[in-house]
Amino acid sequence: MQAFDTLESDTSKLVVLYLQRVGDDTPDHIAERLRLPLLTVLTTVRYLDEKGIVRRLEGSDRVVLADEGRARGRLLDAA
Repeated sequence: MQAFDTLESDTSKLVVLYLQRVGDDTPDHIAERLRLPLLTVLTTVRYLDEKGIVRRLEGSDRVVLADEGRARGRLLDAA
């Protein structure tokens, strides 16, 4: 993921790496698992969303990597 290389914040990198590993999750669960303040995770997710690195799953508060979400959608369409 080329966008990962442009991230300067360690928190942003942690959230991206976490989402690469688990697929999708809620900000509150991400905060709990990474032992970060929820406000920090919410701010980070908003920043990553603005950069097009993550996106919220439709009808949910779960977030997913933008590339992963598109790839999953293609897999579901092919099935």
